[in-house]
Amino acid sequence: MLNIGMTELLAFGIISLLVLGPDKLPEAARFAGKWYGKLKRMISNVQNDIDRELRLSELREQMQNEMQRIQALEQKMQAQMHELQQQSQPAAAEGQLQNAVPDNKNAPLLYVFLEKPVFLTIYLTAPSICDKEIFKESSINIMPAISLLNEFKVAV
Repeated sequence: MLNIGMTELLAFGIISLLVLGPDKLPEAARFAGKWYGKLKRMISNVQNDIDRELRLSELREQMQNEMQRIQALEQKMQAQMHELQQQSQPAAAEGQLQNAVPDNKNAPLLYVFLEKPVFLTIYLTAPSICDKEIFKESSINIMPAISLLNEFKVAV
């Protein structure tokens, strides 16, 4: 670390022994060792802080790259959803009559027995179907089923 060889260290030890003497040399060596340890810990802490900051900056960069990628994917997804909506609008206009009839698998069946049918009344579960041009031209009387239910309301 300090690039000191063995001969230089031996020369330093002999000079310090002559200057300080045998009584104060162990005390000075402990003092120098403590300061050397503190200095080494401070240097390693600074290195660790620098490494942490570098890792944080790398993580920030990666996070920004991922955010940009996510935003690009979101824009693609929005464009695809917009395309699907554009495509489904004409299809919805064409298939409106098909989708107007609800799936009434769970609806109860209604049986009507007539002795003398003067006119035929059909009650439909979907009121929107009653307004269709097909039924207006026929002689069949079409009424929504809700109007039938209104007649049977009972106050409790």
